[in-house]
Amino acid sequence: MRISEFIEATNAARTPEEVFKLFLQALATLGYDRVMYSALALPLQGRRSDPAIARNYPDDWIDHYVAKGYVQTDPVRRTCIVARRPFAWLELEQSQHFPPAHLRIFPEAKSAALHDGVAVPLHGPCGEVMGIGLASSLGNTAPMRHLNKLNVLATQFHTTYQALVSPPLKPMAISLTNREREVLEWCAAGKSNSIIGDILGVSEKTIEFHLANIFTKLQVSTRVAAVVKALHFGLITP
Repeated sequence: MRISEFIEATNAARTPEEVFKLFLQALATLGYDRVMYSALALPLQGRRSDPAIARNYPDDWIDHYVAKGYVQTDPVRRTCIVARRPFAWLELEQSQHFPPAHLRIFPEAKSAALHDGVAVPLHGPCGEVMGIGLASSLGNTAPMRHLNKLNVLATQFHTTYQALVSPPLKPMAISLTNREREVLEWCAAGKSNSIIGDILGVSEKTIEFHLANIFTKLQVSTRVAAVVKALHFGLITP
């Protein structure tokens, strides 16, 4: 499934369950079949009794994870709360920032048939942090090669899923200037801030200024999230 097809299908979905099913179908083309979508940090008024929103991780692994107290020590969870980009578990396995006792989770996860893990942090307003963990039952998926595509798929999944379970953000409440739309459309085309500045005849600092305004209006913190949300609400064209 191409990204454009996934965006179109999930935007037309009527239930969160349908969005999750489409997400699994899109991930399958990249060799991923395990998903954990959870709330990592929420404002006090938005706390959930069950932080796992949607998942198909093995139940025995969840039981093991809780019994071992990994909620407090899991390097993936701790990194997601502060990270602003997706990352492969392999990056943390090779890191010197965590004690060996905390890194034992990775070989244990592989024993539970959770291979080639990837995490996508999703930062929202008021300190909200959601996380999407992805893994493969079979492995050999080349996670670093697919990281950008997994990021876009996960961000679109999160946007459409939340639109169906939470009060939707009304498109008419968001007003982008013509220049902000131009900047977002060039972001969607994969252009860097400096290149967009050259195209539009302005400085890179000016592009950063426009992106900061866009992030505030769309309540996002990354370019990918901004593009996905703008596409979802029809604020820019594919």
